[in-house]
Amino acid sequence: MGYNKLTSLSANIKAIETAVAIHSQGRTATQEEKQVLAQYSGFGGIKDVLDLGTDKPLDKGVAGLLNRLLDALRTLAGGDEAACRSLVESIKSSVLTAFYTPQFLIDAVAAQIHKTFSANGLQMQSFLEPSAGIGGFLPVAMPGTRSYAFEKDTITGLVLSLLHEDATAVTAGKFDVIASNIPFGNFRVFDADLWKKGGIYEQATKTIHNYFFVKAMELLSEGGLLAFVTSRGVADTAGNKFVREYLVNHADLVSAVRLPDALFMQTSGIEVGSDLLIFQKHTNKA
Repeated sequence: MGYNKLTSLSANIKAIETAVAIHSQGRTATQEEKQVLAQYSGFGGIKDVLDLGTDKPLDKGVAGLLNRLLDALRTLAGGDEAACRSLVESIKSSVLTAFYTPQFLIDAVAAQIHKTFSANGLQMQSFLEPSAGIGGFLPVAMPGTRSYAFEKDTITGLVLSLLHEDATAVTAGKFDVIASNIPFGNFRVFDADLWKKGGIYEQATKTIHNYFFVKAMELLSEGGLLAFVTSRGVADTAGNKFVREYLVNHADLVSAVRLPDALFMQTSGIEVGSDLLIFQKHTNKA
């Protein structure tokens, strides 16, 4: 079935209302509630939410849904208007970047990585999904693996934590595998550690897609695998040459797959050029 904005918006709001209720009651989610939470697909491309908290009248077709969303956010904020505005702004800031990955692609990445570890008699010790959304790539982690996830958006992070109680949202140390569908755009990232290193590290913080590649490579264990779904601009754009050179100098290319333009039509209703890039960390390579 194709993407439908109203269906997606309705499912998102039902998931948020469910998450807020569970959070307010201080308990874990039931299996039935997790099925509702799992329908959350973020607000990427749903520009109607940009009118929340403004003087602009809400579109009649979505006004009822958006008012329900505001009610849920006010409940989560405990009546604190400043906190509610912060939640609204967090959702708005995700409109340009929150496009979720189709399940079949996640399954393919997970199966191939599991096969690689098993064929070599290796046990995955730790896994990180940055830009996690609701943890679509967490199945990449093998049984017994310590799983970590990071999500910037507050509401999405709440849904993530309720869906995956065994994953922690605190990232530290080194990771055997890092996999995600990363954001793309000319958004600067605050990272004092990379700024201090200067050079290409500081340059990478100027665009969020380049930042994810460099930061992830720094967090990988030697020999670890990095699998990112990203815009074609990382591989094609002249301005990203420095990050390609960084990756070639710090890792071996395992796979580069150019994905169909229509890949995200079912989950987000957009056509966009994207690649699946997989690297194995190899420091000091010849």
